[in-house]
Amino acid sequence: MTGLTVLLAAAALTGQSPDCQRFCMTVRPAEAPEGSVFTFRGRHWRPNRRVRVTFGPYCRPDDPSPAIAYLGRLRTNGRGRFVFRLRAGAEQEGDLEAHIHSGHGPTFEQRARTRTVSRSPRYRVILPG
Repeated sequence: MTGLTVLLAAAALTGQSPDCQRFCMTVRPAEAPEGSVFTFRGRHWRPNRRVRVTFGPYCRPDDPSPAIAYLGRLRTNGRGRFVFRLRAGAEQEGDLEAHIHSGHGPTFEQRARTRTVSRSPRYRVILPG
């Protein structure tokens, strides 16, 4: 039973359940074609605190992927909310000004007293063909 407990503790939580009470996440759209912008919204996080986001560069499934991670910092508002936008494809003109990053697989983390809470929301990129 100990092995099962460790496995469950290591699984990344999404924070996407409909009855989520703390450290919740939504992704819109839930699935979209390659090149689309996904909007990740956090709610019920610790207010006025930092959230660290880690994500990788966008690579198509058959292409080699470099072992690179991008790190960013967000700040929750007074209600514990934040927004992060990620394009599933190459960066496009105007993305920088619109605060849109290019990449995939974001994980959001925040310190909560004696532990770090981590959420990796699920979404799906639809490839052509």
